[in-house]
Amino acid sequence: MNKKGSLSLSVNAIVILILAITMLGLGLGFIKGMFGKVSQQVQEQIDQEPEPPAASGGMPITLSKETIIAKAGDDIVLKVSAYNPTNDDWGTTTVPDLDCGPNLVLTEQANPKSILVGRSETYNVLFKIPSGTEANRYLCSASIGDTTNTYTKDFTITIKQ
Repeated sequence: MNKKGSLSLSVNAIVILILAITMLGLGLGFIKGMFGKVSQQVQEQIDQEPEPPAASGGMPITLSKETIIAKAGDDIVLKVSAYNPTNDDWGTTTVPDLDCGPNLVLTEQANPKSILVGRSETYNVLFKIPSGTEANRYLCSASIGDTTNTYTKDFTITIKQ
């Protein structure tokens, strides 16, 4: 019998194809679930963080908390309120900068915003305490501004074991 151009598949090939599609679906469902959980956890952290006092001309930068107690490897949310007391608008790339010196290097994330003259904005700043950070108290600063005017607020991070 000549089966030229036949589209027949063996039973084994069909079973393997069905298993592959099933495993792909399960894998995608798992990954989607994990990303959903992480996203929800970050949102819950942001929601739990209190709003900082309103920033003003006398206090151009305020923080939701000035003392942070954490462990190495922890993810931290800090809300920063910034007021623009200058005569120029701060552009769309304005974000708070957190600095704790050479002994504690933070990598923060915040969505950039523009701040018009005489207006204030609140930023949700996410950062992670690096794994392996020594238990100690670190003096840090949050700063914001433009190239000619920078405003700073000090805060402390205490790393526990």
